[in-house]
Amino acid sequence: MKTTVKNAVLGLMTVLIVATGFTATAGEVVTGAELISVGKLNNQPVFQLNLHNKVNGKYAVVVKDQFGEVLYQEILTGVNISRNFQLDTDELGGVDVRFEIVDMKGSSSSTVFNVKNNMRIVTETEIVKG
Repeated sequence: MKTTVKNAVLGLMTVLIVATGFTATAGEVVTGAELISVGKLNNQPVFQLNLHNKVNGKYAVVVKDQFGEVLYQEILTGVNISRNFQLDTDELGGVDVRFEIVDMKGSSSSTVFNVKNNMRIVTETEIVKG
């Protein structure tokens, strides 16, 4: 009796795992987009946009200022796409920037990243016992 119940539970778990695995991968086209700060080049910030898509995709990337003026746009195609963007903060003059990524193949869904331009002046005082 114990063996029969154990085999039934094991069989049921196997069916659930296999069914869940197919469900998760069937609709998974884009797993996510991320925008990260990778540092500065010539005292200007550099951002990296990563699109983690498992199948060949087509995406529109539009970079706008806070007033909606298009600063840059590009159509990207491929799998696991990565692009670097350098912002000229002297030209922007403290204006916030918006990255819009639109899936042009699938559901026309979009992802938006807002880059806030915060300037702070930091004054540090250090006392060293000599």
